[in-house]
Amino acid sequence: MATVVLVGGSRDGESTVVDDDVRRLLAHSDAPGLLDIYEPTGERQHLAGNEDPAEVYAFVGQEPLGDLAPESLHLPPKA
Repeated sequence: MATVVLVGGSRDGESTVVDDDVRRLLAHSDAPGLLDIYEPTGERQHLAGNEDPAEVYAFVGQEPLGDLAPESLHLPPKA
């Protein structure tokens, strides 16, 4: 498992944990009916409270939600 920090998009600054083989993260966007797409940059960033630096995932665009099952999203809508 890897800790990642998101840069850009509606999830800017949020962090989460993903499987090591994840290379594309889908997150519910603030924009209705769209997903924010994040991909790894190869950079690392220190996060307070973590010993190891987090992988940086950058916002690369948006895609329509379409028929994607909610369980396929890594980050659900914000509460």
